[in-house]
Amino acid sequence: MRASARADHRRTFRTDIERLNNGHLPRVPLDVLRSTNNQAVFRGAVPKGAHTATDESLARFLEGRLATDDIHLDLSVTIER
Repeated sequence: MRASARADHRRTFRTDIERLNNGHLPRVPLDVLRSTNNQAVFRGAVPKGAHTATDESLARFLEGRLATDDIHLDLSVTIER
């Protein structure tokens, strides 16, 4: 998964990445592979379900879940099957 800072949330990007990496998606453990001030790459296991049908559906689902925790990121997901 690749996360990018949204234009209107660039100041909080590093904090959002730290919060995401520290368990804000308890059933989706993620490891940060690398990060900069406006992008980060994660790896992790995602439980199989309705939201994992496509890369795009999982990205939108995760963006929505994170937004409820005030974490605002643009996500790009690649599901390895």
